[in-house]
Amino acid sequence: MKKRIFFLLSILLVVTLSSSPVSAGPSIKFSGGANSVEWSLGSLDAKGALILGNTNVKVVLEASGKPDVTCTNQGSNPASGQNPPDVSATGAQVLQERTKNGKSPFDVEARPPETLPGSQGGCANDNWTAHIDFVSWEAAKITVTNLAGDTILLEQSYTCITTRNPDAVSCTAK
Repeated sequence: MKKRIFFLLSILLVVTLSSSPVSAGPSIKFSGGANSVEWSLGSLDAKGALILGNTNVKVVLEASGKPDVTCTNQGSNPASGQNPPDVSATGAQVLQERTKNGKSPFDVEARPPETLPGSQGGCANDNWTAHIDFVSWEAAKITVTNLAGDTILLEQSYTCITTRNPDAVSCTAK
């Protein structure tokens, strides 16, 4: 009977060790939760902290929104762009350093293009230059990957509201 109990305990130990957390991959999360990320304008900036443990990662910010466009013709005459399509922007940062408790701060900026071909910016044609003056950000996504970028470790989407006068943005986790 003692041999049988010892045998069952040995099997249980082997099964427990073979399914250790090491094989489950790193556990990465936002320090303070997904809504603890601070958002600001310039382009679209996301600032926060991740709890990484010993994993080096890349933080990617993708954003999209409606641009305010000024069209300028070859005679340098400005006009407002008409119904320009949404623009997108991407920024990335590699995190390799940690502070106390495995936290790693990030500050990622997604910068849209400064200009578009005239017809893409809502101008009369491509002889015009479309300059993006401001973007009303509507959506953002933070993706955390391994350094090679081939494994997603954390992904969070946000809905954003942008205001003018004063210029401000707030994004809420979906």
